[in-house]
Amino acid sequence: MLRILSLTIIWMVILLEPASAFMASIGKEDVNVRNAPNLKARVLYQVPFGYPVEVTQTKDSWMEIKDYESDTGWVYQPLINRKVQTVLVLEDRVNVRQGPGLNYKVVDQVKHGNIYKLFEEKGQWVKIGFYLENKEIGWVRNDLVWGE
Repeated sequence: MLRILSLTIIWMVILLEPASAFMASIGKEDVNVRNAPNLKARVLYQVPFGYPVEVTQTKDSWMEIKDYESDTGWVYQPLINRKVQTVLVLEDRVNVRQGPGLNYKVVDQVKHGNIYKLFEEKGQWVKIGFYLENKEIGWVRNDLVWGE
């Protein structure tokens, strides 16, 4: 009986854990990332509009985020866009292709640090484009961007 009770408690703890992390993007320009979930907390750095982030936990009206360098901090929840996913280019120059594969023609190049909207994923490839214009550019390998 004690064993069943112990197993039940363990399963309840596992099931009641916070939801797993998810990807989102920053929804305003120059958003402050703070060292604690409140407005009086120290600003660690700022992130631009569209910046992809991984939300690792929530606390009240705040979300703890992690960026591509594994830096963490807190952002006020209304400043995070959960509906639009973006990616950040990791390499100096990345070929953008007409389709999801190396056999497709190169249609453009994108540079390190640029942010693009994620439109679609297919295998090891992601279709990217311009965020505000909602315009697709083409496909890049997913290991050359962060945020998918």
